[in-house]
Amino acid sequence: MRFTIKDVARKAGVSPATVSRVVGNYGYASQESRKKVMAAIRELDYRPNAIARSLVKKTTGVIGMVVTDIQNPFFACLVRGVEQAIWQKGYALFLANTDEDVSREQAILTILEEKQVDGVILVPASSEKTRHLCNFADLGIPFVLLDRSARGVNVDTVLVDNENGAYQAVSHLIGLSHRRIGVIIDNLDITTNIERMVGYRRALIEARLPVEEDLIRSCQFTEQSAFEICARMFKTDKPPTALFTTNNFMTIGALRAIHVVGLRVPEDIAIVGFDDLESSQICWPSLTVVAQPTHAMGIMAAERLLARISKQPSPPMEIRMQTEFIIRQSCGYAMGLPKKANG
Repeated sequence: MRFTIKDVARKAGVSPATVSRVVGNYGYASQESRKKVMAAIRELDYRPNAIARSLVKKTTGVIGMVVTDIQNPFFACLVRGVEQAIWQKGYALFLANTDEDVSREQAILTILEEKQVDGVILVPASSEKTRHLCNFADLGIPFVLLDRSARGVNVDTVLVDNENGAYQAVSHLIGLSHRRIGVIIDNLDITTNIERMVGYRRALIEARLPVEEDLIRSCQFTEQSAFEICARMFKTDKPPTALFTTNNFMTIGALRAIHVVGLRVPEDIAIVGFDDLESSQICWPSLTVVAQPTHAMGIMAAERLLARISKQPSPPMEIRMQTEFIIRQSCGYAMGLPKKANG
């Protein structure tokens, strides 16, 4: 049996309004009344109605988080960081997945608005199709972008230095005498990939190497798509001798293709990936990667959102966290402990 606030009031011998003030911790109630109410709550095992309480306090204790693909370990780690930070402050997480679909993202934001969440952390599906994000930001709901920025959306944004991370990866391959360096990239409508392509091109240009368009391959944001496009690239007359993959799904697809066409890493082709999967260290040869501070990014985004919820005054800020370049065996580095360089 679920007891109501009226049952508690009857048990304590006070009015329902007094119980509401005690439970909600607002307004005046004498110490004697508080003791009676708390004793009745314990005896009846009363649990306040969350909806009714949210109407009084104008908060729900829930934060919405929207990512593009929860099956991607990168996003799962972001979520973990966010949840760790907000749980410590008494908030629960409402998680949604867009599958990189802008229309689905718009529908989810409408639902979050209707649910009256206290704030939203979003990995945007597009960095250009942003009118609905601007409209959402105008609602006044605390709002933080994570991993990707979005044009015209003036809110706190937590990112990494994608350009420099990619630049380090490609420069490393150039330093190992590779001249035909392929790149596998998915959605060029998002800032992370745009910035990584800038780093790729900058490394080649600074080394006075041509940017060969036939070595730049874009695909869908799936492992299978990366596999198919890499397999075709390796069968061309002039295949690359090294490969830069711009996220973990691209890396997995590329490794599958390398295996299927009968190439060896690093003897026939070197590879550097963006993102450090757990399997990067246990596969052989282990993968050289640009590692992102994923968990810390989630925590930072949560901290920015909590600051906005508590109405701390400051202009919207863009926070760029640093990557870490970890050299392992997939580019030909000999046996030994991984080498690390800050990004």
